[in-house]
Amino acid sequence: MTKTRATQLVGAGIATFKRLDAEAGGSFGGNTATKRGHRLEPVVQQWVQAHLGIPPCGILFAHELTPMHAATPDCALEDEGEWSIAEIKTTVEDWSRGLPRKITRDALWQKYVMGAGYAVVVWWQVDENGQPLTLEPNIVEIQDDPDELQRLIDGANAYLAWIDAGRPDTDDDGTPLEVLEAIEAVWRGKEADKVVRAWLDENEGKPQNITSDRGSLRYSVTDGDEFDKVAFLAADPDAAAVIAEAERLLKDAQAEYRKPKVRSSLTIAPPKEDAA
Repeated sequence: MTKTRATQLVGAGIATFKRLDAEAGGSFGGNTATKRGHRLEPVVQQWVQAHLGIPPCGILFAHELTPMHAATPDCALEDEGEWSIAEIKTTVEDWSRGLPRKITRDALWQKYVMGAGYAVVVWWQVDENGQPLTLEPNIVEIQDDPDELQRLIDGANAYLAWIDAGRPDTDDDGTPLEVLEAIEAVWRGKEADKVVRAWLDENEGKPQNITSDRGSLRYSVTDGDEFDKVAFLAADPDAAAVIAEAERLLKDAQAEYRKPKVRSSLTIAPPKEDAA
């Protein structure tokens, strides 16, 4: 369970488990980004060693207490029992305003597995042809983030537990796990909707336009008009009498004219709380 897999499993469910498990036996021939990284990585590794004193590394390390959690840092140095690591990335994007969440998660996972006290992401922006746009890479130190790290660990452990359980599709009662996850997601969505609407009410229903790496929210308020039936009936008594007679006829006809109809009911509720 290295960083690539661990970052894919944050908040993942059974569908993602199945997809990743199916991909595990395949081979990845690489793409433009990986080929660019392979070409430039040795150059950046030498730069990291010269500027930070952390040499290149190609060793697979296992977490001391959870050996299925593993990492292969690009650069690593142990000094008096303390590890320092560097994660190298090349990108066509400008990350000067902040690293993407996936990149931060990559480094957090490496830092956790190694027990590193010092961890950095060294990134180098390149053009579409893979040529660096600056003379030197950029360095971003990765700070501890216990909540984000726990999400990584929880996702990895859930996937490993599913593997150990024999890759089940259903629970003990035969209910598909995907259905159980969907039920849970729907309920979480209802609770989340309450939070969002409460926040909109606090802001007096003002229009909102929010975009983040967690999703987007659009809320708008539009003035308009609609048919005022009460006013119409009050203004035209003759029409009101015709409509009232038509409604009476329809109501009387409902007892005589019937056709088959299938009704369904779906109720999704929160989990039952254990008795105190």
